[in-house]
Amino acid sequence: MTQVLFILLLAASVAFFARTVWMFVRGLAAGTADPRPRLDQLPQRLLDVLVYFFGQVKVAEEGPQHRTSKHHLIIFWGFLIITIATADVVVSGVWPAVSLALLPAVIYQPLYLTVDVMNLLVLIMVLWAIFRRLVVRPRLIPWTLDAGLILGAIGSLMVTHFLFHGYEAAAAISAGADAPKFLPISALVGRALAPLSPEAAERGQMMGYWLHVLIVLTFLNYLPYSKHIHLLGALPNILTRNRSERRMDLPKLNLEDENQWGVGRFEQLSWKSLLDTYACTECARCTNYCPAYNTGKNLSPMQLIHDIRYEMLDRTELRDRIAGLEAEIAGLSEYAASHGFDEAHPHPDLVFARDRLAAAQAELEAMPKLTGGRVQEDTLWACTTCGACQEVCPVFIEHPVKIIQMRQNLVLEQEKTPGELQRTFRNLERQSNPWGSAADQRMDWASGLDVPTIEDHPDPEYILWVGCAGAFDPRIIKQTRAMVKILDAAGVDYAVLGHQEACTGDPARRAGNEMLFQALAEQNVETLKSVNAKKIVTSCPHCLHTLRHDYPQFGGEFEVVHHTQLIDHLYKTGKLASDKAPVRTLTYHDSCYLGRWNREFDAPRNIVRTVLAAGGASATGGHHQGHDHGGHDHDGYHEMARSKRHGFCCGAGGARMFMEETEGQRVNLNRTDEVIAANVEAVAVACPFCNIMLTDGMKQRNVEEKIQVLDVAELVAASIPDVPVDRLVRKKSS
Repeated sequence: MTQVLFILLLAASVAFFARTVWMFVRGLAAGTADPRPRLDQLPQRLLDVLVYFFGQVKVAEEGPQHRTSKHHLIIFWGFLIITIATADVVVSGVWPAVSLALLPAVIYQPLYLTVDVMNLLVLIMVLWAIFRRLVVRPRLIPWTLDAGLILGAIGSLMVTHFLFHGYEAAAAISAGADAPKFLPISALVGRALAPLSPEAAERGQMMGYWLHVLIVLTFLNYLPYSKHIHLLGALPNILTRNRSERRMDLPKLNLEDENQWGVGRFEQLSWKSLLDTYACTECARCTNYCPAYNTGKNLSPMQLIHDIRYEMLDRTELRDRIAGLEAEIAGLSEYAASHGFDEAHPHPDLVFARDRLAAAQAELEAMPKLTGGRVQEDTLWACTTCGACQEVCPVFIEHPVKIIQMRQNLVLEQEKTPGELQRTFRNLERQSNPWGSAADQRMDWASGLDVPTIEDHPDPEYILWVGCAGAFDPRIIKQTRAMVKILDAAGVDYAVLGHQEACTGDPARRAGNEMLFQALAEQNVETLKSVNAKKIVTSCPHCLHTLRHDYPQFGGEFEVVHHTQLIDHLYKTGKLASDKAPVRTLTYHDSCYLGRWNREFDAPRNIVRTVLAAGGASATGGHHQGHDHGGHDHDGYHEMARSKRHGFCCGAGGARMFMEETEGQRVNLNRTDEVIAANVEAVAVACPFCNIMLTDGMKQRNVEEKIQVLDVAELVAASIPDVPVDRLVRKKSS
């Protein structure tokens, strides 16, 4: 009888679980095809699964705004080991004669010893997790009903394991035998229960067994509806993660197909983007690192992922209900017609079914849309596309791409563009730059300099991509002119496009105006091909990213480097040398688009250390020499806590450069305060947007006279001698 009852419960539980998983899979299947190969490089992908899923490497890492979750490692690894015992319980419940006990003792006993010990460790970690949520209360990790149910279920599984095997040991002791030594913790429980009669111990064993089984089967079916859905989604998400260098993997839209105008419905996301939503572990790291959230904006990357998942599941479940009611009505209509019912005298069950169908259809119709509804407009516009969320996610969820795709829908389909961006778009359309400066003024920055243009100096080694900020913003023009001095001093063969250069379209693409971006991209690719461009150097990481990662979608395959990468190369090859340092102490602010998105952290730091060393400090360029008592390295360099992979955004990315901040603290002030706390004479930057934002922050904090904001190129230009006339680049002789 016990075997039959077990099989019935198991079958019902597995059937319900399979139904749930099937609904979840159909939600994914409703998404679009993913433009990137997701099962290429299979050996590396399988290694990713071993390292990041089973090894939990990203879960274990620490950062300046989060502590490691090492207790989660014990729970996860323990659960994997305990699953062996759970499988043993299930198999023996169906086939009582089959169990792990059939294995040789040399295998079976160490295996169950490990399981028994891991049950205790997991139970301890669960108690710590409960204490942590209730007492320690880490940021964005609250005590919720869901968390309580999950932790309670896991803890109960551990307790019922000890009850089941403890009563089993007690029965053995009552019968004159010894408790099994390969179950040390359960044996201790058994000895505590040893005074019980054999009958009572047997009843206790049966109680522990059934409690354990019921918790396992209940947990199995609660899991997909809980925060632990990531146990299903994380492994396939890691397996199919983006392994290319193009980390902001935004697909090119077919603008002739209005169904591709961004993401307004969950079905317009790719299946991989939808799979992301099942993988979320709710660790809240993405939100903890989000500059928008940290400065009081209405954006939580974690909540955004949850909203997409709830949207997908709610609509899929409701559509299933509608399909079921339609099938029921079809069957009832056939039955009613064959039994003499008609519209004048309808079958009452048919009337009731039609009413339920109408109510379900009305419920579906009344659901708010995804973009601009469930996910609010101000949530989408708050994002700086800095990538901090994606960087710290332990399961490789890609948040920024989804935000940009939803912005595309707001701009292209819903025509809901913030006023500031409407002005920016008009400037791009009319003058080919977001500042709105006259296009014929694009070369005014070079006044008084002997800057070679592509017409005067065809086929150079490098095209110097000046960028809109470098050409039109008074503050950034200084860094452009500094870069020219460096190139001339090092004898670099270069030319500028001059009036042929237009905005790369970065602000348009990040703000969702794909139509405008594609027009600019096609124009620039045509221009670059016409001048036979091979290598491009730019001081703007946003231009760098667009030229390097977006333009290949339009046939623009060029070697693109950042000016810090070129300058670092010039120092290392002896073509450039500093003989003085314009400042004694400084820190470096990482640009999100140079650092996180393009993985360049070292070149700018090598340069600033080289410049500082030229001032007579004890350290040599590029080498870490330890710290003095003021928190600076001995060469005068200070690294901020939020740096490199975990650097904090200046607030200008994602077209936020051209929008006002109306909620919370300004992002640039948050970063400015950290620079001020570093107690340095200057902050080096490698991005014109960062330069503008931090310069503005220094002014607002009234410290612009104390702390300079210097582009790396300005720092270098001030550290090298003036350029000899014979080093200036001239037109090649014919």
